[in-house]
Amino acid sequence: MSDGLYDERPRLYDAIQSEWDYDRDAGFVFDALADRGVDPERLLEVGCGTGEHTRRFAARGVDVTAIDVHEGMLAVAREKCPADAVSIYRTGLPEPDLHDTEPFDAAVAIRGVVNHLGPGDLDPALAALRDRLRPGGVLVFDNSPLPSDGNSPGLDVGHDANGELRYVRVAHHVATDDGRLDWRAVTFTPDGDPFTDRRRMTPFADERIGDAFADAGFDDVDVSSGYGPGDDRSVFVAVR
Repeated sequence: MSDGLYDERPRLYDAIQSEWDYDRDAGFVFDALADRGVDPERLLEVGCGTGEHTRRFAARGVDVTAIDVHEGMLAVAREKCPADAVSIYRTGLPEPDLHDTEPFDAAVAIRGVVNHLGPGDLDPALAALRDRLRPGGVLVFDNSPLPSDGNSPGLDVGHDANGELRYVRVAHHVATDDGRLDWRAVTFTPDGDPFTDRRRMTPFADERIGDAFADAGFDDVDVSSGYGPGDDRSVFVAVR
């Protein structure tokens, strides 16, 4: 498998995601924490990518520990995020090595982090996140509605603010014999050769995730339909 987009082309990832509403996501997280009486001083972000959510969390005055398994993404995140407010490590679920034993007030694993896990990693991942929260700490965690049977190739064309072509991508999911998905893409950019990108994804049912939260010992779990209008993720907010 190749994670060329994440490891080799993180700035292209930013271009592809440039229209995503990161402010909306961050607002959802802090509203969810406030609704549960949590004013966080310390926050763990799993799957921080290039740091777009991370820098918004830090701007709220929170000390952030941000982790990701892709060094290319982390290199860009380090450029964006203030070093005095954000600690960045290369690690991930289900056994994150955080170099820090202090509990967190909140943790987030958003934008489909769970769907990069293997089916057998879901339960230990949620248990690991619970263990890193203080009592009363809150986890915000989402699940993407992936096509369990795969889908047909789709075309994605991106332009910059001036209308100049930035990339053309053809991508689709292919169902595999083990119940997962093989995500495959070919991306063309004006300044480079086309490259292929593949990774394994897991389409979890919301019910399966709900059961995993219960097994991990989360007492209070709410589910929302996305972070806002037009978002079709299931967002779980769970209290330790």
